[in-house]
Amino acid sequence: MTPFQRDMLIREFGRKLKLPYPMGLAEMLEESLEIYRRNFPVLFGLALVPALIGTVLGTLANIWQTVPPGKGYEPLVITAIVVTYFLLIIVSFIGYGAQIWAAGQAIMGKPVSFGEAWMFVLKRSGALLLTMLIAFLPSIAGLALCCAGVLFTVIVFFGVLEQVILLEGLAYFRAITRHVQLVYPNWEWWRVLGFYLVSYLIIMVVQMLIGWGGMMFFLGAEIWREVFPLSTRIAFLVIGQLWQQLSNALVMPYWSVFLTLVYFDLRARREAFDMQVLFERVFPETNALGK
Repeated sequence: MTPFQRDMLIREFGRKLKLPYPMGLAEMLEESLEIYRRNFPVLFGLALVPALIGTVLGTLANIWQTVPPGKGYEPLVITAIVVTYFLLIIVSFIGYGAQIWAAGQAIMGKPVSFGEAWMFVLKRSGALLLTMLIAFLPSIAGLALCCAGVLFTVIVFFGVLEQVILLEGLAYFRAITRHVQLVYPNWEWWRVLGFYLVSYLIIMVVQMLIGWGGMMFFLGAEIWREVFPLSTRIAFLVIGQLWQQLSNALVMPYWSVFLTLVYFDLRARREAFDMQVLFERVFPETNALGK
């Protein structure tokens, strides 16, 4: 059997048995769209919650910036803006984590539940946020290596770290070590980086096409700030922020599915995870004994 025939066989059986088999970029993009389509209500609903919270927080941040200078409120305003954006980042990480957990269940052929996804990620939110913060510290070392160094360190320490934390139950240094072991060896990080950049470019283009209307409201509020009353400007900011967040909620679940597929792809290539899953399904008693 040639390598090409073997790969075709793996793909055919993997697709039929819903195994996390190794994929190429085009197949992964297509499979992500199919998984998103099949689970759209749950995935979009999971993304909608942080989008609505983000609308409130983003609007508050924009309102803080409308406070006129020279009134002595600058330290208070700066603090409020920093806290608001910090909360926005936390909400984004947790919301993205809920989508990752749901995507992982869908990829493994398990039922996906809105409430279960939120309950799971909220229980793991402390470990998730602290682990991401720890991983950020070595990632900033990439700044010393310019643009290429930043890309390298972000991929090696962050690429699919949330997937490791939520789908394997690891946290802190164990999760970071596990992530590096999956992504770094044998130049695998080049492949992850390429997949990451291509998918990010697609997501950003689609998001810009959908969310351009929201940007118009932001620009309108800025251009006509001396003409419109404050209430109208705030209304423009709210509409623009809501539009942007809804467009984000529409496209980001697709990216969470794609990167979760990348995670399973790494495991299938490095650990034959697809064969392990197949073995456990054929002989479930071995899995029960292992537990």
